[in-house]
Amino acid sequence: MIAREIERVDSSYRSAFSVQSSLAMYAISNFGSEDQKNHYLPEMAKGNLIGCFGLTEPDAGSDPSSMKTIATKSDGDHVILNGAKMWISNAPFADIAVVWAKNEEGRIHGIIVERGMEGFSTPEMHGKLSLRASSTGELIFDNVRVPKSNILPGKSGLGAPLGCLDSARYGIAWGALGAAMDCYDQALRYSKERIQFDVPIGSFQLIQKKLAEMITEITKAQLLTFRLGQLRNDGKATTGQISRCCQTGKRYAWW
Repeated sequence: MIAREIERVDSSYRSAFSVQSSLAMYAISNFGSEDQKNHYLPEMAKGNLIGCFGLTEPDAGSDPSSMKTIATKSDGDHVILNGAKMWISNAPFADIAVVWAKNEEGRIHGIIVERGMEGFSTPEMHGKLSLRASSTGELIFDNVRVPKSNILPGKSGLGAPLGCLDSARYGIAWGALGAAMDCYDQALRYSKERIQFDVPIGSFQLIQKKLAEMITEITKAQLLTFRLGQLRNDGKATTGQISRCCQTGKRYAWW
């Protein structure tokens, strides 16, 4: 519901908020060691540390299993990270990045990469057509030495990052409803201000019908998303339910 209210104001801000909480913090909270949780999460919760989530690559967008970023073993207590991620929200200013990379056996692991590590850069991407207030960039890894203690030990494989995406989709569903509510508020306000035939157009039944249908659909979507939250709290929500709810919210937002 916080995501809904934030997106009523600005979709870009909700995007940054979701990446911090539903992706970066969620990954550390669910898959991180106790030391990692104690070190990163309190400062992230305060906003003193900003995180991003590195999964998408130039040649592996909707097919993350084809990622080419790789973490190879090195002497001592480090791995060597090479590769690149793109379209990463918060990347240009993030303090840490939760990066998903394959090991030498092809198994996907989450790794916490900190700003300032040699060979790690985050160039900003420009020229977006929307969500321009959301800072987007690349994550580039050129022989970055990362301590093995920064590897998330709780879960490996593609299911780990996809589980984080499910968490984010739930927030996105609420956010999309916030955008829809703002659309409704603006339409209602305009219907009261626009004068035709010496009366506001909101006094005509056809306009009233459209507005009534709009708020009805939004209310239905809110109830659907609220019910999904209850199922999620009870551990009964499926991945498919979360994904469909997100798509429903987006459809209502652009209705």
